[in-house]
Amino acid sequence: MVFLDALVNFGCRKYLHKEDYDFDQSSTTSKNDVVSSPSQYFVLGFKDRNLEAEYWNDVTLTSKYRILLGWFVSTLLFVVGPVIGQLMYTPMLDDICKQQGQSCTLTFAAMAVTYATFVLFILGFIACVAVYKLERIRNKAIVLYITGFVYFAFIIMMGFYCSQDIVDNDWLIIESPNSFIFEIYYVAMPLISVIVMGLPFILTFEIMFFAAVAFLVFVPLFNESASNLWLHLDFTSIYEHLFSYLYIFWNELSVYDIVNGTAPITEDLQDITSVLNTVCNDPPVVTKEYCIVVARYMLVSPYIYLCVLVFAIVVVGYFVESSNRIAFVNKKIIQELTQQRELQLLKQKEEHENLIHSIFPPVVAKVLIKKQIQKIENIPLLLSQSHRDFRGMGVQADALFDTVCHMHEQVTILFTDIVGFTSMSQTVAPQQVMEFLHKLFLRFDDLVDMNSSLWKVETIGDAFMVASGLEVKDSSRELLSGHLSGSTESDAGAAIVFGRAAIGEAQSLTMPNGQQCQIRAGVHTGDVCSGVVGSRMPRYCLFGDTVNTASRMESSGVPGRMQISQATYDLVCDLGGFVFEERGFVEVKGKGKMATYLLREDLDLNASST
Repeated sequence: MVFLDALVNFGCRKYLHKEDYDFDQSSTTSKNDVVSSPSQYFVLGFKDRNLEAEYWNDVTLTSKYRILLGWFVSTLLFVVGPVIGQLMYTPMLDDICKQQGQSCTLTFAAMAVTYATFVLFILGFIACVAVYKLERIRNKAIVLYITGFVYFAFIIMMGFYCSQDIVDNDWLIIESPNSFIFEIYYVAMPLISVIVMGLPFILTFEIMFFAAVAFLVFVPLFNESASNLWLHLDFTSIYEHLFSYLYIFWNELSVYDIVNGTAPITEDLQDITSVLNTVCNDPPVVTKEYCIVVARYMLVSPYIYLCVLVFAIVVVGYFVESSNRIAFVNKKIIQELTQQRELQLLKQKEEHENLIHSIFPPVVAKVLIKKQIQKIENIPLLLSQSHRDFRGMGVQADALFDTVCHMHEQVTILFTDIVGFTSMSQTVAPQQVMEFLHKLFLRFDDLVDMNSSLWKVETIGDAFMVASGLEVKDSSRELLSGHLSGSTESDAGAAIVFGRAAIGEAQSLTMPNGQQCQIRAGVHTGDVCSGVVGSRMPRYCLFGDTVNTASRMESSGVPGRMQISQATYDLVCDLGGFVFEERGFVEVKGKGKMATYLLREDLDLNASST
């Protein structure tokens, strides 16, 4: 991570960046197509270096506790090994130096290296924890750089430590041809935690490579005690070591007695030599050379184990890296699919709400949407209950009625109806009828959108119903409860303006049978009740005698003219822009005779109310 990663991720980044992988395009590939994963270099990672940087940050987060645990284990192993060993060995070494009158500068320097390495471990661990804790540091891959730097410094310091008079370095190292191998085990043990940290392979490989070069090559070849420690494993050294071991074993001596000078002096060397010659000179089964080979292997076997351990850590790191990259790619694809699904759901929700808003007034639409959201939120609870309770999951009519049923005072209702529509429908194809109605009603819809006081209630066949003064576009509940403001006259005027424009739009069209389109318009003002009836295909409806009267004004009207009731006339008679002629009393079904008025035809159709 100190050199190789800096070269790969910084120095050669622009040369290694060969791909801009798009997970969006990959996730939208059809099922029959082969989905390609991001291209990768061997060991060096993704060819999309931006994706590689994202992977490093992701693996740092996913392996957070493993990395911190590895730091803790490494620090603990170093403390219970070299640090405590040096603390215990320092008084004895100081006494030896005083007795012999020698300078122990190099040895104390090695001790200082040990303590400095310990401090470095502590600081590195604290730095990693701080990077994880600080939210303003978004690139958590800094932890990997810290880990690589500290372990590299550890390898250099401990390599120097091991090269300083290997035999006398630590109190537990005994005089033996393979003592330097045990010394490596002793000081390099913190590196074992690399196998559990889940680091990227390039970092694992770099740490173990430098460790192998330092401890397995440079320490044996370059040190203070000898030019080449492998020379200690020559024929003579092995034979002397074997003889010493047999001497201790033959006389049943302990190392403790030998160190303390309490071992009895024996004169059985001739017997030991005789036994050694007898065991190692029994050709053709056992020869002296064979004994040396066996003894040398037993001394070197810890070194072989160490090499195998380093190789195993590298191999495990490679396979862990492969599984981490597969998991990372899968997670990215799942995230992309989830994001696409969320966008689709948001789009569907928006389309659903737009559809509801196009059918119902905003206040009613909000209630319906709220009920739908509550229904979705209650699904888990309803599923846990009985089937009988589950049937109540829908938006109940009575609950909705209580919410959106309101009384409105002085609302102006307008109906239009096409003259001769029934006879025309009998002579032309239904499709032509629908196309004509669609064309006509689109123009009416545009007229409704021109005034915020108007609301298109419904269409029934060729009839078009508009209400003015409902205040349905205001979410205030107080405004919905009644309409007593001074805008009643202007609301009635808005309905008259719409009716006059609708008559003009209709006259500009030709019906499928070739005749000019003529409509009748009827207007009445009074109190109405608004609400939604039913829970299946709910519709926003108006109820009351005012609706019936307005319909009668239309049905009893004159083709191409607008007929209004006395109640509406009283509201608009003083408004500028309108001139009405009294029609007299008209027989109205269910009402008897009613005084009505007709809008004059000879006025400018584009005039507006004041």
